[in-house]
Amino acid sequence: MTVDYPTRSSTVVVANAALLVITGIFILVRLWVRVFLLHQVGLDDVLIWASSVFGFTLSISEILMTKHGLGLHIDDVSDADFESFLVLQFVAALTYIWAFVLIKLSFAVFYLRVIPTSGFRRLNYIIIAILAAQGVEETFVVCFACRPIYKFWRPAVEGTCLNLLNFYYISFGIKLATDIVLFLEPIPTLLRLKLPWVKRIGLVLMFSLGLLTCVISIIRATYLNDTSNDVTWRLVDPIDWSTAEVCSLIICACIPYVRNLLAEIPFVNEALGLSSNHSKGYPSNYGARSGQDNSIALQTQRTYIQSRNLKGGHGTASNTATVTANPYGNGNGRDGNGNGNGNGRIRATESTEEIFPNYMDKQGGIVVSTDVKVAVEESSEPGRSQARSSYSDSR
Repeated sequence: MTVDYPTRSSTVVVANAALLVITGIFILVRLWVRVFLLHQVGLDDVLIWASSVFGFTLSISEILMTKHGLGLHIDDVSDADFESFLVLQFVAALTYIWAFVLIKLSFAVFYLRVIPTSGFRRLNYIIIAILAAQGVEETFVVCFACRPIYKFWRPAVEGTCLNLLNFYYISFGIKLATDIVLFLEPIPTLLRLKLPWVKRIGLVLMFSLGLLTCVISIIRATYLNDTSNDVTWRLVDPIDWSTAEVCSLIICACIPYVRNLLAEIPFVNEALGLSSNHSKGYPSNYGARSGQDNSIALQTQRTYIQSRNLKGGHGTASNTATVTANPYGNGNGRDGNGNGNGNGRIRATESTEEIFPNYMDKQGGIVVSTDVKVAVEESSEPGRSQARSSYSDSR
């Protein structure tokens, strides 16, 4: 088919192909971290991966729509192509609904795990119920908007179709409200964490990335007023923004796991000062949940460090000491024979923070830990040793 104007199909193909690649990379990162590094898959992971399947189907459907008239004026589209276009539009509408619902459900389920306070849980159960009901309701509306159903993609047959403009506005309002609540609700709890302000702000920004989707949703909603019959031409922009809306949410859910993957690369880990992988060695039940009301599934533990020996005035000690760091500044150490204790000054030598895909509980949460280095100096006199330990604190 030859047309005498620039088509808009290329923008759909380029935008969707780019989003497919970028989103696919982030999905693979999350898959690798959860399955191969943490060896733990939760319901929120399953929901995100299911959402990505719907999201990829949405993008592929929209790319295929360009083969059947999307980006052209409707007068230049054949009847056969237009019917195929409407079939793909029907598929895209359903996949958009469930991609969006499932990804937001994954956020709510994740919050249930890492922020276990009763009020917070009730709020998230309400959000889950609203999202599930919205997904079912929108599916029924799209499927039964026309009677018979196939009139949706065969406009020439006898029957009736509903005007869904008001439905789209109501749906947009519900989505925007749940988005705002979902991505603002953890902020008060994050601000109460006992962390430096810079790190608290960083956590707030990371949890609030989903608010960018609200901006995309508003931009997409501005195209609802265009009700011209030239659907193959006017739907280009809202279709592109629909894909961006879904993919941005999926990427936001996967961004935190990039840190875990980078921590596995030695030179990147060292350059960025990421958490070391020694945490893998901790048993999964090593820490206990903090009793503070402002914690987010925090771990509290004491750090046991195997120290290196120092050469003293009476020779080199042959035994390796294991020291438990004391939060009050006294380093009490026992040598290999179970003897010796001493006092040492407090000095933190290394500090790391593990953000919520952590190695300690493998369930999520935020772990703030301090690694310590302990030096033990032993003398040749029996029963005497001096330990210098640094403060070890986990919140």
